[in-house]
Amino acid sequence: MIPPGIWRFADRLPLADPRHAVSLGEGGTPLLDVTDALGLPAGVTVHVKAEHLNPTGSFKDRIAAVALSLVRERSLRGVVGTSSGNGGAAAAAYGARAGRPVVLLALATAPPEKLVQIRSAGARVHLTDGLGHDPHTTLRVAEQVRAAAGRHGWLALLTGGRYAPEIMYGARTIAYELAEQAPDATHVYAPIGGGGLYASLWRGYRDLGGAVPRLVAVQPSGCPTVRDALAGGPGVLAEPSTTGISGLQVATLFDDDVPAAVAGSGGHLTEVTDERVAAAHARLVRLGVSVEPAGATALAGLLDDADAGRLPAGARVVLVATGAGWKDVHALSSLAGPGPLPHGAADLEELLA
Repeated sequence: MIPPGIWRFADRLPLADPRHAVSLGEGGTPLLDVTDALGLPAGVTVHVKAEHLNPTGSFKDRIAAVALSLVRERSLRGVVGTSSGNGGAAAAAYGARAGRPVVLLALATAPPEKLVQIRSAGARVHLTDGLGHDPHTTLRVAEQVRAAAGRHGWLALLTGGRYAPEIMYGARTIAYELAEQAPDATHVYAPIGGGGLYASLWRGYRDLGGAVPRLVAVQPSGCPTVRDALAGGPGVLAEPSTTGISGLQVATLFDDDVPAAVAGSGGHLTEVTDERVAAAHARLVRLGVSVEPAGATALAGLLDDADAGRLPAGARVVLVATGAGWKDVHALSSLAGPGPLPHGAADLEELLA
């Protein structure tokens, strides 16, 4: 029997013995056709890769599954890492599944829903001022986590190829699935925070040896690390990040392959304002695709490209929706409308007339 989800690709994952695999059913997420609802030029098709439907609500489950499998196979003590929320929630759940402790340093601005999700699974969380937003703090803490994990026999959960290349194989499985689900895709739009997802898509497509679609990196304009990297810089902000998009407030790239992925796929960078992300978020949620704002950032990039004439006729587009809407109730509340709900017996005849 072929195992479901990411473990169909066990021969490409860094686990010596698949019997050590830790799984909650991650991977195998569907493609949702949203073409007709977007009003793009005739011939353009758009599908959403519904990564928000993973067990803990984000694509980070793929990474956590590999991480905790390696912990179990190598008899490591547990997982220690940094998180803006989704990676921590995934690590906490998979740590609970594997019976291993999880220690996380989290952004002080992480949505409370994500922190509750992490703590309810038994992980220990310490809020860390400046993490994510401030480049110097973010780099310093990442190096501390990597070094401390090595000294104490833990695995470092830092979701980028620079710090933890093995666990990022989990994110490559998105490309493996897309090659099957959308073999004719010409463009894949993905949001960028630390860059690990975007670079992993490129590496995943390259693993397969076939054509690589154009990979479009979509990043909030208040956190322009990719712009710096494409200009030959280190991908580190000179000033703190100003975007309010949870999960994309990473003031330094965690993956050095981002420029190579842009060039190697013939892709490009599209920067979007927080306001454009909010508008894209509303459109997706009202199509029934309940994502958090970071999960709608790819759509914001696509719409900006379409408005700017950068979307060619006949493009076949996949948007990677990274995280579920219930992870950021504040953002969903802004779409629900003001005022209290009506209370008391309803006149159904009047409501349905």
